[in-house]
Amino acid sequence: MRVFISEFLVGGGTAETPVSPSMRREGLLMLQSVAADVAQIPGFSVITTLEPEIPCVENLELGNFEVVRVQNQADEAATFQQLCHEVDAVLVIAPETDGILAQRCRQVRGVPTVSWNCTPEAIELCGDKLRMADHLHAAGLPTIPTRSIDFAVPPREWTAPVVLKPRDGAGSCLTFLIRNRREWNHAAHSYQTANASENGLVQPFIAGKALSIGINLSLDGKQRECLPVGEQFLSADGRFQYLGGRIPAEISPAIAAEVCKLALGVCQSIEGLAGYIGLDLILTDDGDIRVVELNPRLTTSYIGYRQLYNGILPQGWLTRTNLLAKTDWKSGSVDFRSTPNE
Repeated sequence: MRVFISEFLVGGGTAETPVSPSMRREGLLMLQSVAADVAQIPGFSVITTLEPEIPCVENLELGNFEVVRVQNQADEAATFQQLCHEVDAVLVIAPETDGILAQRCRQVRGVPTVSWNCTPEAIELCGDKLRMADHLHAAGLPTIPTRSIDFAVPPREWTAPVVLKPRDGAGSCLTFLIRNRREWNHAAHSYQTANASENGLVQPFIAGKALSIGINLSLDGKQRECLPVGEQFLSADGRFQYLGGRIPAEISPAIAAEVCKLALGVCQSIEGLAGYIGLDLILTDDGDIRVVELNPRLTTSYIGYRQLYNGILPQGWLTRTNLLAKTDWKSGSVDFRSTPNE
């Protein structure tokens, strides 16, 4: 089986568009990891695209791996469409921002190939943080109260501190901890500069430990299995930049079991989830667990999971029986970073 793995940020989709170096590094790391794993599955080969200046994916100088160099965004768009018609399966790695991931997966749906992603409808639900919060609340699942923000309303009418974030965003872009008027004015100016004033959401700030959990789902979505609960490293500057994580998290087995139960409940409430997804949560200082958001795609934590698992994680997407053998998990823990020298 020939699999096209398309990573949007380093594969040419942003060749002429400024992108934060940290997001590009995460994209390349995810591409390297999942491509290496898929290439190990007997009978599988991998093809991907890369911008000219991006170094070739490490440790994949193999006969079952191919790189197509693209020169610009127009070249990448044409190559994406062409390869979708030529391969047996497609895995898209892209941010949900501006509907990019959903639009790409909708393109895949329109050709006679197998998608290794969630459906566009599921991606659109999860990518809209206000819709997702309303969905979770309606399903009786614990999350963070979320509402649209009117930048004309001064922060004194809120109960500070609060978190300001975009309704449609990824990578902690335009995410701010607001504790006073100065921070509010700075954040409001950032939204205005980015032409995103109609896109802001506000949530109460909840102190606690940032957790995440990966879930492996068969491509038909019927089989679901939680991976070990991880802990997220976030910047302490009020911007919540993702710096990496640790798997497993330093939490009790009872808390880990509760996180897994909640994660499976979230998956059951959403039609169209498939393959690998990541759920972000917070373990509050009061001991409660709340869902922050669901990433309907490969996440950076995949890099840590593959270091702890003796098998090949993507094989779980292709089976309709038990996804992963619990005995194949290594003991100990792994720390991974999304930025260098930290």
